[in-house]
Amino acid sequence: MASLAHAANSLLLKEFASAFVLAMRYFFKPKATVNYPFEKNPVSPRFRGEHVLRRYPNGEERCIACKLCEAICPAQAITIEAGPRRNDGTRRTVRY
Repeated sequence: MASLAHAANSLLLKEFASAFVLAMRYFFKPKATVNYPFEKNPVSPRFRGEHVLRRYPNGEERCIACKLCEAICPAQAITIEAGPRRNDGTRRTVRY
């Protein structure tokens, strides 16, 4: 009797049929991907934008090379090289 049940499972392809049903279930579900340039994901309200070195309207950099943003960045994606001190005691960045 056991050999008959084994033969029935292998001849009826029980595993193949269950895998096919599972594949068809996922085939007809809505896709989780986004067509990026044309569709955008919702942006988190905490998102502040891309890291950029900002400037004053006169063209001078706002960064004073305090390196606080470099220290707080969790991904360590920001590196700052400070230039020598100016005559007025301020520092400016050489490379951001």
